[in-house]
Amino acid sequence: MSADNNETDHHVHENENEHPAHETEHPAPENETEHHAHENETDHLSAISQECQPLPPDELYFKNTEFTKTCKIQSRCYVSNTVTILKKPEFKPELEWFKNHPQFCHILHMPDEPNLKLLGMWMLLLRRIPLFEGEEAAWFAVNSVPIRYSMREHALISGLDCHEYPANYENIGSFAFVDRHFKSHKEITMKAVEEKLLGMRACGDRLRMAILYFLGTIIRGRGRYNSPFDSFILRVVNNVEDCKTFPWGRLTFDDALRSINHLMKHLKGKAKKNVNFPGFILPLEMLAFECIPALNARFRERVAGCMSNCPRMCKWRFQNNSMKGFPLEDLYDALGKTKVSV
Repeated sequence: MSADNNETDHHVHENENEHPAHETEHPAPENETEHHAHENETDHLSAISQECQPLPPDELYFKNTEFTKTCKIQSRCYVSNTVTILKKPEFKPELEWFKNHPQFCHILHMPDEPNLKLLGMWMLLLRRIPLFEGEEAAWFAVNSVPIRYSMREHALISGLDCHEYPANYENIGSFAFVDRHFKSHKEITMKAVEEKLLGMRACGDRLRMAILYFLGTIIRGRGRYNSPFDSFILRVVNNVEDCKTFPWGRLTFDDALRSINHLMKHLKGKAKKNVNFPGFILPLEMLAFECIPALNARFRERVAGCMSNCPRMCKWRFQNNSMKGFPLEDLYDALGKTKVSV
């Protein structure tokens, strides 16, 4: 594949006076100090990356004959349903805890969108650039322009904290709470936790159950409906304070990279009718629209009255249409003719 040398990579922008991201053909400013001082005055990231871009790839994971094939990405990231339950009058004390959470409060501020629209994400996955093992970002090539998905983009879109993990974080907490309420860890599924939560009276354990439900249905949902909850979230909910300070952005980003890499190995360059994608999928759902102005203009709209300190996922929403999602051909029509050749 060839790429124009004068095209810079797409990134999520911080300047609210501009589009969420811009495709530019201008070189980086000569005075980098002046450029970054201007960045600090804005609320949005620049399109000029300080990080190394990948070399133009000789090939992508998928040949261009696969680009028109649609795939249904199945996710258990149920934001709308979970927030609806937490907003029931009987859960007012628990809802207050989430409203005051420095990270999870943003998920409550999001516009209510019952259906995930994941074909923009699928369009990017079809254009995944193969990289070396251990890379801390995913790169995609659209119209010969690299698009980066790193922890920086993940944090800007989600508002979740991405600081370093606490020491020995895998062993945080204990199973004491879940052992009080469930006979076996294998029985702790989304349905089982929801039933327990809805049947509990107000108490400290109900808050822990609400947090467990939130983590298991939004932050670290498994790919299948009846899959047992992840053992880490079963432990961490035993200490409510740990749930407040943990870097959920770093965890969800690492999960997303693992899921992308696993999916590439599973598909082996051939599109399938449906695939599972576990975990917090929202930043990847929005990435193409945040980074490609033509897609943002066609399919997204600003959220009126959004608070200034909210992340990108709260400030923009998908435009309403009569379907659950947008057809892949509509995305390509807005994007323009693909220049990628493999």
